[in-house]
Amino acid sequence: MQSDTLTPLHDLSYGNGVAAAYDVAAGQVVTDLGECIEADAPSIYTIDVGGRHIDGPRVRHLNHSCDPNTHVDTVRLQVVALRPIAAGEELTFFYPSTEWEMVGPFACLCGADRCIGTVSGARDLPPEVLERYALNPHIADLLAGRAGSGR
Repeated sequence: MQSDTLTPLHDLSYGNGVAAAYDVAAGQVVTDLGECIEADAPSIYTIDVGGRHIDGPRVRHLNHSCDPNTHVDTVRLQVVALRPIAAGEELTFFYPSTEWEMVGPFACLCGADRCIGTVSGARDLPPEVLERYALNPHIADLLAGRAGSGR
């Protein structure tokens, strides 16, 4: 699924988003992020792909959820469906899977049963929360470093 098959969502209670234009199977690549540009600095719109941040229309409106339906794979630069996604369903991912420290922490509004409350990055979450999610290698490495330092 490429950007022309993503449907913009406007005027959500929390801003803008993006939805699947058609049904997506679990494990299917929803969109490729290879055309995103490297940002000069992190922002509330960028995604950390391991020491650098990318921005573009394919990532800018992917919103957070504590019960996400996609995973942003920062190695392959792809957004992959974690479960079947129906056409019109908003695409979401777990921000701490890519972000160690958020530029703009915020109160989560996802409503998931196991909502983390405040989204501020993987750095601020306990291991038992993070182990519920697929984390990108740069986040796993930072967690391993934190565990090794005894923090």
